[in-house]
Amino acid sequence: MWQRIRGILFDNLALKLASLLLALLLYAHVVTDQEREAVVQIPIAAVGLADTLSSVGELPPRVAVKVRGKWKDLIRLDLTRPFLSIDLTAADISSRAIPPELTRQISVTEVLDPRSVDLVIDTRATRVLPVKARVVGTPAAGYVLDRDPDVEPDTVRVMGPAKLVGGIDTLYTVAVDITGEREKIQRQVALALPANVANLETRRYVVTIMLDRAGADSSSDRARMR
Repeated sequence: MWQRIRGILFDNLALKLASLLLALLLYAHVVTDQEREAVVQIPIAAVGLADTLSSVGELPPRVAVKVRGKWKDLIRLDLTRPFLSIDLTAADISSRAIPPELTRQISVTEVLDPRSVDLVIDTRATRVLPVKARVVGTPAAGYVLDRDPDVEPDTVRVMGPAKLVGGIDTLYTVAVDITGEREKIQRQVALALPANVANLETRRYVVTIMLDRAGADSSSDRARMR
């Protein structure tokens, strides 16, 4: 009996393995040739915007779409990692909605999120703005701010959409926490920039904060006394 079972399993083994492999390939072909739906995430980016123009608003890093096609095409789509470029070459000073566009290998049944992307195109402008320190927290008991914090450098040249840049009076550093501090504090910090505004100069700013004991003469009072 064991010899019979062994013969069934191992006689013409190569032919049996080839037949099994052929059956698996045929099954895979039949299965992957069937149509299915899937949700894919497609990275997107804007390209071709003229140097004299700037955009207000941010593109989402990717768009989610529901697609339908043969399973093998959906697998191929996932492996090729498609990238969606939004061409702004012909953009003018206006607001435009950009409908996502995808590959022709499969059909898009629904754009899930976002359904459209709104960008405002504006002329690009540069401007020099004053920089001030943003201070948070409370110093140690018995200490107060002696005077307004010093910032070095105290100006910055920025670039961005003309309407946005024109509406900014002052830019601030990231918050400097003085909780529990005494006397002099000096920190090197970055500038807190609004979206779509770029710093064309210094990347870091030195903030100097002078603290004094509460009730002591401030520097301005001492100057008047002299």
